[in-house]
Order: sequence, then structure tokens, then C-alpha cells
Amino acid sequence: MEQLAHYLVGVIESSYQDLAHMVPCGSFLGLFDERPIKRSRVNSGGGAWTQSTSIGNGGNGGFEFDDSETTCRSIRQLTLAAIEAGTAATQVLRLVVDAVRSMHDGSAVLDMGFRALFEIYERRLEYHCATRFVQGEQATGSFGEEFLILTLLFELHRPRTWVAAVRVMSLVTRSAIGIMYGRGNEDGGEGGAAKDKAGGTHAASLMEISGVNLLPERVCREAIRQVWRLLLDSAATEAQMTSVLGSARRTRWQIRFEATMELFDSFVGRSAPCVGRPLVSYYVLARELDPGAEVGESGMLGASMQAIVDLCFGRKRRLGRILLPPDGSWPLISHASRAHTVKHVYDQAAYAVVRDSLTFEETERGPSANKYVADLLYQRAPTDEIFAAIRNHRVTKKKAMAAVASDTYVPGGRRAEASEDGDAGEKHEVAGLLLEAMAQRIEHVVGYIRQQCDFDTLLNERRLNSNSDASMVVPRRFKYWEYMNEVADQLYYFVLFDAVDFTAVHARLYALVFPKDSDVHAAGRAGGATRRDNAYIWLLLQLYHIERVSAGPVRADLAGDEDMLDQLLQMYNERQIVSRDAFYLRDLALQAALTHQQAHIRDNQGVKFRHPRMAVAMPFAPAVYRLQSEFGRQFRDEQSGLLQGSDVCSAMKTATVSMLRQYVVPNALYTFLVPAREDVQRLQGPDTTYLAGGNVATLVLDYINVGAKHRLLQLVYKMMLAHEQGPQFQADGRQASVRPGITCVSPHIVDTVYRLLYNAPYSNELMMKEVLEKLRRCDKVMATGAARFSEATLRWLHTVYQLMNCRLLRFFKYYAHAAHLVHHLRHSLVHVTHRQLYGSLECFALCLVNLQHDVEFLQALLDPAYHGVPLTPHASAAGGGGGEAGGAQPRYMKPKDAWFECAMLARNAVTVIARIVHMRGLGDAPGLRLEDCLDSLAPARMAWAPAVLRFLPARVRAYCAAARPGAQAQSPTAAAVRQLLAAAPGHAALRPAAGDAETGSNATAALAAFYAERARQPLFLLAVWEALRDADLDAEPPTPGVLRVAALVRRVLLQFPPSQMSSYTSQLVDYVVGSGSGDAAALALLDAFMFRLHLVRHEHVVFALTRGEHDLRGDAARLALARFVLLESPGFTARLSEWHRLDFQGRYWADHSHWEKQSAYLKRFPEFFEHDGLLRSTSGDAESSLPPLDPPAALSLPIYYENSMVRLLPVLEFALGRLIEAEDRVLLRDVLDRMGILYRLHQVPLTTLMNTLFVYYDAPALHDASVVRSLNLSLLDMTQQDFSPEFAAFVRGQTHAPPDEAAATGYVARMLGRISRAIARHLPDAANDALPEIHYREIPNPILLALTECVVELLTWWCLHSAPTSSARLATRPAAEAAFAAEERARAKRAAEWPLARTWLTLAMQPTDELRALEVPCATHLHSTGVLANVMPDELMAFPFVRELRSVVLDEPVLRTVSGSKRYFSFVEFARAGSGQPRGGATRFAATAVFNSFELNRVRGQANRPNTYLTLLHSILHYGGVATFTALGETIHGLAASGALCTDTQLLYLCATVGPVLYRLRAHDSLYVQVLEDLVWVMAQVCPRITGLDESSCTEALEQVMDFFCFVKDQFDPGRQAWRRIAPHIAALPVSLRYQLQCIVDQ
Repeated sequence: MEQLAHYLVGVIESSYQDLAHMVPCGSFLGLFDERPIKRSRVNSGGGAWTQSTSIGNGGNGGFEFDDSETTCRSIRQLTLAAIEAGTAATQVLRLVVDAVRSMHDGSAVLDMGFRALFEIYERRLEYHCATRFVQGEQATGSFGEEFLILTLLFELHRPRTWVAAVRVMSLVTRSAIGIMYGRGNEDGGEGGAAKDKAGGTHAASLMEISGVNLLPERVCREAIRQVWRLLLDSAATEAQMTSVLGSARRTRWQIRFEATMELFDSFVGRSAPCVGRPLVSYYVLARELDPGAEVGESGMLGASMQAIVDLCFGRKRRLGRILLPPDGSWPLISHASRAHTVKHVYDQAAYAVVRDSLTFEETERGPSANKYVADLLYQRAPTDEIFAAIRNHRVTKKKAMAAVASDTYVPGGRRAEASEDGDAGEKHEVAGLLLEAMAQRIEHVVGYIRQQCDFDTLLNERRLNSNSDASMVVPRRFKYWEYMNEVADQLYYFVLFDAVDFTAVHARLYALVFPKDSDVHAAGRAGGATRRDNAYIWLLLQLYHIERVSAGPVRADLAGDEDMLDQLLQMYNERQIVSRDAFYLRDLALQAALTHQQAHIRDNQGVKFRHPRMAVAMPFAPAVYRLQSEFGRQFRDEQSGLLQGSDVCSAMKTATVSMLRQYVVPNALYTFLVPAREDVQRLQGPDTTYLAGGNVATLVLDYINVGAKHRLLQLVYKMMLAHEQGPQFQADGRQASVRPGITCVSPHIVDTVYRLLYNAPYSNELMMKEVLEKLRRCDKVMATGAARFSEATLRWLHTVYQLMNCRLLRFFKYYAHAAHLVHHLRHSLVHVTHRQLYGSLECFALCLVNLQHDVEFLQALLDPAYHGVPLTPHASAAGGGGGEAGGAQPRYMKPKDAWFECAMLARNAVTVIARIVHMRGLGDAPGLRLEDCLDSLAPARMAWAPAVLRFLPARVRAYCAAARPGAQAQSPTAAAVRQLLAAAPGHAALRPAAGDAETGSNATAALAAFYAERARQPLFLLAVWEALRDADLDAEPPTPGVLRVAALVRRVLLQFPPSQMSSYTSQLVDYVVGSGSGDAAALALLDAFMFRLHLVRHEHVVFALTRGEHDLRGDAARLALARFVLLESPGFTARLSEWHRLDFQGRYWADHSHWEKQSAYLKRFPEFFEHDGLLRSTSGDAESSLPPLDPPAALSLPIYYENSMVRLLPVLEFALGRLIEAEDRVLLRDVLDRMGILYRLHQVPLTTLMNTLFVYYDAPALHDASVVRSLNLSLLDMTQQDFSPEFAAFVRGQTHAPPDEAAATGYVARMLGRISRAIARHLPDAANDALPEIHYREIPNPILLALTECVVELLTWWCLHSAPTSSARLATRPAAEAAFAAEERARAKRAAEWPLARTWLTLAMQPTDELRALEVPCATHLHSTGVLANVMPDELMAFPFVRELRSVVLDEPVLRTVSGSKRYFSFVEFARAGSGQPRGGATRFAATAVFNSFELNRVRGQANRPNTYLTLLHSILHYGGVATFTALGETIHGLAASGALCTDTQLLYLCATVGPVLYRLRAHDSLYVQVLEDLVWVMAQVCPRITGLDESSCTEALEQVMDFFCFVKDQFDPGRQAWRRIAPHIAALPVSLRYQLQCIVDQ
């Protein structure tokens, strides 16, 4: 090594000395065809060559050359000797390369150095090749590392060295190709034998991808990048230079360019003698040679380089049209889109390398954060979901921008400055997004209201309607104003919590009226098109009630130049207030704003002179003062007409006054709800007292301004619901405190709370977060097992649980944190001992779990890091992103303790998880183990009957089938229980006729001690059953013996955990069924247990009969008992009859008599929670004759909404599934018809109906018109939904079949049009006054509502389409997977014949004139179909639509055409031809329109079926899950196996189907590899059928296919094992294509 260094120093030194006595042997690299530069002594650059040493043959003599051959040989031999001596090859080669770099650029010695360098690398190539085949993958060292050392030679200020380095690399590359592919090098050399022995590394490794390559792609890419970017650096300064010897001589830059082209040809296998033997693909070159849009479009490049860049850009664009969908404008649909849809293909970093090559029109069809926010605001999504979507989009966008930046060339070697992206920058961006989205929404709503109203007809004389009087004008129809209330709430929230600045909002709304380039006076000219609208002023006035706004920018403006005031006056439309549809609430907004800020307006007398437009508003100012005076007069006189909102006019007066003064109306409403007068009343007992107040009308709460709603809820929460001491009252200016004798809040206050939450969900959401956090803290206290809460806290907990369970479930269903709310109840469900509180908690837990609809619930069950709902207004918008936003996969952990000890809760959770897996799949939760979720629900596995297993998803079925019904303990026999009564201590006292010796205190203590052990507790109810079998329980008054037994049983039962009572009830029911006690006496005893003794709860008995452990098909005893419990029990039928009589309304928010009905029901059927129904008489004098309770009764908690019927409803929902599985259609229909009235209390009946139809769409019981009609009638309130006339006629019994073939087209067109209009953010053509207010509807999201109603209709029609396997055969069929698979095949066959699905597909791809007239883009119909197909069962729409791919590929003529032939591109030929096209240019690709933008095809009249179907397919795949991908993979595999594909265009089309979903397929290895293998298999089948394929040419489609596979390898490499699996298909390709694909995979 030292000798080599000294020798090289001498060579370098000689290059700077006189060159006259040198004997050059000819220019090896052709360096001396230019005029030599001036030879002068220059600094060699330091480093290892700073000292001058003379070395020669004789030691210290002067250095002399014999000839150049000797010098080259010496350098080579010394180098190889140093390597063989043990020095690292890279170190030695770096020394030689540094020496060559230091040689004089004009010396002939430089030519010797490069010649020696080339010979050294040839020897290293031979060494690595031989070592590779001797040692295989165990070989050490990498030729690629040695090859990259050559890049150190690139120096722009040394032109000859730079060009020589490029050419040496080109020669070395060709030598490497020759060795790798077995093509011997004509130069011969010492390594010839090794080459022959090798026979080519690729030839040897084709059947077994080794992953080892002499020149890996990464090495070549790095070399290409360095050379090209250095060439780009020189292009700006040298491209226009010409040689000083004349224009015929090449410039230095031209020499560099031509040498670079030669190198690139070597890399891609276009250089002789290795034509067709590439090291890198054209895709890699296209990616590396594209400098980015900034440089490519700057004009700084010369013609030759610009042509190269344009060619690369065009190639990337063609690939981009394969990898990205024809139309990607998929809306983000809250609670319908799966989680993965937020990670859009356009935002993926992998696709960013081709996305920037598309046109603006093509990328505009993709997503944007603005579209996301606008979609979510239109859909009324929760605020946290909106901010999370923004955060996710920002994170993925950053990654994509970073990927683009890594490929972007920055001129001059500069580095792009990193943009500041701190909290301030992010907040500014979020504010801009929100403001723009809100402006779009406001403009849309205001324009919609203009369409609904007549502002052109002016009325000289006011004709008052029933809604108006002399001081208040309200149009006949004002339902459209609900949309303005909703927008105002959203805007108020964003400004209140500083997400958007008020001044920016003011300026943006002004710009909607007067765009920046418009003329204010021309815009307002009479008869001209005007945008002025008082609705904008009304919206701004809502923000005036934010104290920070009123005291800040508004006051500052009024104290300054009054620009905002002037803009308000300019926006005022004086014509609206005198038009036919005048509305004082809107049209007095300007006058109200002036009144609100009257104290801050300077010089009130002169303001009209400063602002002349004030004159047009002043004539209506007296109306404001009249309203204010009337409200004040009524308040002083304690009149409640305006506060109660007895009519529309009164409600609107109160709403208008709320705009005039800060807090006047909310304070007055609070005083009305909590009056100062003493009127103490009782709820249910002496411990539940409240201060009676007024009941504010729903209409008043709906229309008062947002600030008033926010203020009123603050007052109620602070004074009534936020204190553990109980309700707080304030009088005479004193501090708020508890008033003695008042323990509860008024029912009307609780009603007001939920109405305000629904009215203003955005601005009041923070209060709900605080309540939830307080519940979580109480639950953590419960976890200790020794919690002791005060009476006030227990009342507060019970009040809040009732409020959430009976009124806020609609709110929670679409709450951003709904999936994690189960964490707020977990410990309370185990440790609560107060029976009444536990009953509410258990019912709420059932309802809360039933609400779950997404895989987030499964993630929440295994989330150990949950720390509560964030209490910040928009926590997800800034700061660290978690989960997917932050890029980290959630950490799942199975909890140590089971979630539920209650069997009813656990079994219900299993069915909910099964529904989620069935409807949503698990593809969005990678790493989540379903078995861990199911294991965490209960302490032990639960057995399920075959009838239940049939309707479970495969994974859940496999888990549940492991525990068979016989695995659990059997119920004891009647003889064993009688033996227990006779022999066990204390049990004799359970008989009413027992003597004094058997009923003493010792017997009571012995009985309590016996059942203190948990294992014996299930036997107690059985013993009581046998003891009371012959007792007279109907006597009035009860006999002393019965009262004694009731007291004894109560004492024992109270020591049982409440969470176990459903299990103990199940044991009792099993005992009753097993003992054959089906006679009238047994049924009467069971009725007494439920409704007279109150030993077991009715809902627990219903659960016990339908819990799913026993197969009800053919089980006559259980079905008969179920009929009795649900339909014939005297106690229950009496309660149900009373419920019918009271007529509880489904629109409970508008039923102001609900509390009176609830009180009447509880008075007749009081609630007993401690098994003391017989011991606590409510009949006057009899109460004093009863013995005192032992132990004493627990604290009585207030009941506002709950009763036995309310608690039955969620259990009935669970039981409904078992009754469908039982296939007893008569019982099912009877239950539905009788219980339908209870579903008026159900808060999500439409969703429940859809879930039931979805899970059981193929159940035999539902394929009966009468049953499915009863199901719809029972669960639906048709007055609250907007179903089609055809469906409404069927439900009402007017028709009995789905629309026939003739009517199906029109029916489907209306359904499709409805969904499309909702997705396009269209509001209804005319507000339907019969429907509920939009904020009270079950589903506030208009898109989700349209989808849900359409799914209900379609699944109902499916049930009438064709019946599945008969119930008789199913009754004896074993629950085997083979049988389930056979059912799935039969179902798929029937689904393929479903006419409605086929009609839907036809209309989506070929819209009718009716659909084209809807003013929505045609692509929206395809996206609507994609969404619908994925909210329907996959077998009915998604799978058949995906399988349509086979028909399109095989039948479309445009795909059966072979694309034009095209020569492989040669860089050398291009350089020789100048900037023109190289020889062998391509013909026009006939199938281009297939892969164009969908909308572009529509505009150009080039719409075609393959392009339309491709757009539809990508929409289905975007919204779909893994099951849809599986169907796609099976379809592609079927096409490959059929061998029916014959053209390259068909192959390219198949690549285009999977291109946009590669980033999702990659997460599913087996499916991903199978798809890739099938595509290569198809390629191997198609290529032999195409003529003209050789080493110099291919086809346009195959070129794009090769680029597709290169992209797959580059961005989504499946791994070495996958390529080994695909290798046999690669070997079947033609030679040229085989080697190209081999260069991709053999890395």
C-alpha cells in the first residue's frame, strides 16, 4: 500500500512537469481532440499528494517513463498487490481515484491513469464474479461500493477529468453487463475463463432470485443522479457556448452530454455489445432525470437537455395515468368511510413521484384538505373529527412533499430551505382551511335560501299570515333557516375558540358580496345582479355576542375608521325586509347589530352623515325597539308568553330580542326555568325534590342566537349540573349555594340541556367533554372497590346517566370519541353497589355498545393508553399526532381484567363486535388480534348455538365455536333443588308455611352465610322458586308468611353483586325450562317473580331466553316461554297497555307533556330496585302496617326518563336477532307488531333496522313479506324518514313486491340521484316541513342518511327477491364450515341474478337523462355507487360489480387491440440526432382514452365503457375493505388461469385496476403477491401472441407495464421470497422483456 502511494505521487508530480519526453501511446479516452489548456504548475488540491516525492526504478533517482503501457501496468499491479495483501479494496481504490483526480487535466499522464483505473476495475469485476459463484450469497464485499468510488472523479472545473470519468464508468458498466449476462467482452483479458465459468449471473439466478448483483440498482441510480445533476449545473452556464475554433467543433458541454448519453445507454442495455441487457430500467432513468417542475419549466436548459427532460416527464405522466384513478374526487364521508380513506392515494409519498407529472385538471380531481373540511362541515361531523382529518392530511402531505423534494433538482447545489412548520404556521394554515370551507358553506346555504324565497315581489301593504303580527314578520315557511342556525353554530365555535379570526371572517363574508374586483355601486344598482343579503349580517351578528369579539375588533373599529360598520351597511339588502318572504329575524340583523353596539358608536347623531346608507335601514329601527319593549314588559310582569314560545310569532320575537342585548334573553330564560318563588315538588319520593319552573319551548331554543344558547347552557351547567353538592341557587346577589329541601333539578331543566346540545352541538361540545371527564374520574374512584360517594354525587351520576341513555344517544353515536366511552364505565359496571344506579348504568352500557359501528371500538377495547376525552376545543389540530397521523401503529394490549362481569353485557358485546367485523372488516386495524378483543369481554368463553354461529363472520365464528353449549355447567335438576331445600341450613325458612323454629334469626343468618360464597349464589333463585311453587302470591294483602319470605329473600339477594343478576336469572330460566314447568301455575309464578315480588327483572328474563347459548329452532319449550314473557305475561301486558294509553311520542323533543306521561306511568307502576315490591306498598294506610325494611332501603335517586320499558328496549334489540335465527315467523311477527310502540323511544331505530337487515339479510325468517313489513313498521317512524313512494307503499301494505323490471329503472335512478345530490352537497329542492328538524334527526349527516335509507330499502327488496335454504333443512344441519361455504356460494349465485343490482350498475355507467339533469358531475354517480356498494353486504353489490371486470376486459374491442410498436429509446441516437425525436418513433396509442381522466373524456366526447368502469372500480376499492380486494384478486386470477387474454392493452388495463391500491395491497402480503404473480403470468401469456417483439422494440402498452413493475419494485417491493415465487413466469417471457424484468427484481 505504501509503495503504491509513493508511486502514484511520482505519477502525479510528473503530470505537472515538462511533457516533451513522454511517449504517449495514443489517447485511450479520446481526451485530446480539443485545444490543450495552458500547462502550468497548479495546486493539486492537498490531501495525500501535497508532498513531492521522486520514485523511479533505481530508488531516489528522477522519475522517468519507459512508455505509457509500463506505467499503466505498474499502477495496476501495485493496486492489485495492495488488495491481495489484505488492505480493504475500497481503501485502495479510493487512493488510486484520488491520485487520478490530482493529475493535471491537460497532461497525457491523465490518460494513463484512467487506462490503469479501467484495467483495475476489470480485474475487480472478474474477482467478484468468480467469488459470487464460489461462495454464493456468503460472498463478502460489494463491487457496487467500489464502483461508486468512481463518482469522486466528477469535477466540473476539470472538464477532461469529468468526461473521462463518465467514459470509464461506461466501459466498466458494459464489462459488468457482459459478465453478468454471459456475453464475453471482446477485449479478452485475464478474467475470460472466469466469465466462461460464470455463464452470466442473471442466467444462473433467473430461477432463484438471489438478491445479489454485481451492480445493484441503487449504485447505478446514485451514479446517474450525480452525473446528471452535475450536467444540469453546467447547463445554465455552458449550454450556449461554442468552441473558439469554430462552430463545427464540439463544445465542452457537448462532450459531457454525449459521454453521459453513452453511460445511460450502458445502464439501460442499449449499448453494444450488450443490447437488451440492462442494469436499471427506463423508469429509474425517467425518475432520476426529471429535475422537477421548477427547473423543467424554467427555460434554463438547452434544447437537448430540455428534450430529455420532456421525454422523462411524458413517460412519468403515462405511468401516472395507470397508477392514479381516472377520477379520484372521492368525498370523505363521516361515519361511512373507513379509516383508510383519509389516507388518499394522491397524498401517498410513493405516488408523489408520478403525481407531479399530471396536469392541473387531472390532479384537481383528487383530494385536498379544503375538500375534506368542506365535506365534513356539510356532513355536520364532530369538531375533533374535522381537526383530525386536517392533521392527517397535513402529515401525509408532508411525506409526499418530502418524497418529491428528494427527487427535485435544486440549481447550484443549493438545498431547499425547510419551511417553518411550527404551531403558529400550522394554526395559520388550519385557520385558512376552515375559513375557506366555511365561506363555501355559507355562500351555498345563503344561495339555497334565495332559491326558496321570493325576494323579488315587493309588498306595498303587508299581508300578515298566521306566523306574524304587527311587530313581527315571519314567512309562512321558514324551515330553511335551520341550515343557517347550523352554519352559525359552526362559525361561532371556530371564532369562539380562536380557530378563525373574526376580522378574517368579516372580510371573507364581505368578499362574498363584493369580490375584490367588483364595483360596490354597480353591484348594488337596482335591477342588477346583487349578492347583498341580510343573512351575512345575521351571521356576523352572532359573533358580536362573543365578548372577546365585541370588546376587541368591533369596538376598535367603531372607535376608529368604522370600516367594518361601513361594510355591514354595504351588505344590507333593504329589499328583503319588504319582500313577500321577509323575515324579521334575518332582516332586522343590521338594526340589531347597531343596537347591540350602541354604547360604542361615537357621535350617534352624526353616524348617519358619515354613512349615508344608514338612511335605508333606519325606517325599520322602531320595530327593534318595539320588540325590546314588549319583551321587557312581559318579563317585568312575569308573563311567560314570549319565553314559553306558545306560537311561532312569540318564539321569533324572543329570538330577535336575543340579538339585541348581551345575555338578556339567556338570563331571562334561566330565571324562567329556575324561578325565585318557592314551588318545591317531588319526583318519586321524599328524597327527590326539585324547584318547579317553566318549560321553554323547543322553537325558542332553536332560534335564539348561538351566544344565547351557549350562555344558557353555561348557566344551567354551572348552577344545576356541575356541583357535587347538588343544585345551586343564587338570590339577592349572594353567592350560589345549596337550598335546603331541594335535592334534584327540575325535569324541564334536563330537557333544556339535551335540547341545547342538539341545537348547538359545536359551541356546546366542550361542556359535554367536561361531563364525560368527570364521569371518567368517578369511574377511576370506583376502581378502588371502596368508593363512597355523597348523596349529591349519586344523584348527579344517576341524572347524567339517564340524560345520556335516554336523550343523548344520537349525539354519542356520531361523537368523535364514541368508541372510547366504554372506558368511562368500565369499573363502575363492576363495583357499583347501588341497585338503582347500576340499573341505569347497565342499560346505558347496553345502548352505548349497541351504538358502536366501527373498528375503533375494537381498538378501544385493547387501548391501555386511553386518558380521557381531550378537554381542549381542537386538540387534534396542533401538536403531536397520534395513531395514523403520527405514523405510529397503535399499541394493543389485552386488559388484565374482563370488561364485563355481567353476562348480558358480554354477550351483547360479542354480537356487536361480530356486526362490526361483518360490516366494516378489520383491514383498518393492522396488528389487532380479534381473539384478544373477544377474550377481554368476559372472564370465560361463552358458548353459542349453531343457529347463532351461522350469522357470525368466519373469524368470530371460529372463536365462538370453540366453546360448545355443553361446555358450561348444566342447570341442577328439580330433585337436587328440593334436596337443597330440605337439607341445607336455613333453607326451611324459605317456605311460607314454615314454623317458628325454622324461621328464627339463626335461620336467617345461616341462609345469608350459606350464600355468601359466590359459587352457591346461582342456586338461590332456584331454591326460592321451589319454595314458592305452591304459595298464594296473589292474595291481597299478602299473607304474613309470604311477606316474611319476601323480606328474607330480599336480605339474601342484596348481598349478591348486581352485575351477576343476569347470570343468576339465566340459571333460573334454564331450570324452569329443564324441569318442564310450562303449566299455568309455573307461568304465574314466573310473572310474580318479575312483577309482584320483583326478584328478577323482566329484561333479564328476556335475555335469559334469547341469550344465544341454546338453539331456539325447534325448542318448543323456550319459544313458548318467550311468547309468554313477551306477549302474554299479565304484569307486562298491563304495563304495555298503559304505555299505549299514555301514547309516548317518537318526537320526544317536541312532546312537552312527556314528563306528565312519565309521572303517570311511574305512579301506576312504580319502580323497585331492591326486590322490595311486596314490602313497600303504595296504597295509603297499608304502608304503615308493613314491617320496616332490613337492611334499610338505599337512597332513592331521581327518575326523569327511565322505566321498565326503557330498560327493556336494548335487551329487546338483542333478542330480536335470536328470534330471527329461531325462524319462528309467527312469534317474530307477533312480537314486532306488539312491541312496535316501544321503538318510539329508540333513539337510533333507522340504524338498528339497517344493522338488522344487514346481518340477517339472508335469514329465512326475513324472506317473508309479512315479517319484513312488520320489522320495518315496528322500528320505523315513517313520518321522520324520507323513503321512496314505492317503499312507503310496501310498508303500509299497499303493495307486496319490489318494483318490477319496467319500474326498476326509474326507481333506481331516483335512489342514485338522491345519493349523488347529497354527495355533491346539494340541499333539498324544497324543505319538507313534515320531517323533523335537521339537528334532531337520527342521522344528521345528509349523505349517511341518504345511504342508510337506501340500504334499508334495497335490503328489504332483497328479502323479497328469492328465499335462501329452507328452515327445515337448516334445523338439522351441523354448523360446519363446509356448509357455511356452500351457503355463501348459493348466496353469490342469487346475488348475481338480483335485477336491482344489475340495473344500478347499468345506470351508474350509463346515466339516464333524468340523472344527467341533476347538475352533478357524472363521476359523482360512480362514487355514489362505490359508497353504496360498500355499505351494503359485499355479496350483493361490491362483489358482483368487481367481477364485472372480467366482462369488460374480455368483451371490449378497444382492449382487444394490440398497441403500436415502439423502439427502445437510445440516448446515444438521441444525442446524435440533436433535439429531434430518435429513430423509430412511437405510433399513437389507440387505447389512450381508456386511461384518460374520466371528466376529460366526457368533455371531449370520448367516454368509453372501460374508462367508466375503471372509475367505478376504483371508487369501490377506495371505500372497500380487504374482502373487496380479495374479490378483485380472485377475478384477476380467474382471468390469468383462463388464458383468454391476448393483448397487451388488456394486460395494461389489469395493471391500471390495481395501480391506485398498491399502497393498501402491500399490507396484505399473500394477496399482494398473488396479484403480482397473476399479472406476470398474464404477461407471459400475452407476449408470445404479439408479433415484432425483439431486442430493439416492444409496444407502448408493454413499455408502461414494465414501468408499472418498476414502480412496484421501487415503492412497494414485496420481498425476495415473493420474487422467487414469480420467477417461473418471468422465465417464460421473451428474452428482451425477461432481462428487463430481471434487472428489476434481481437486486
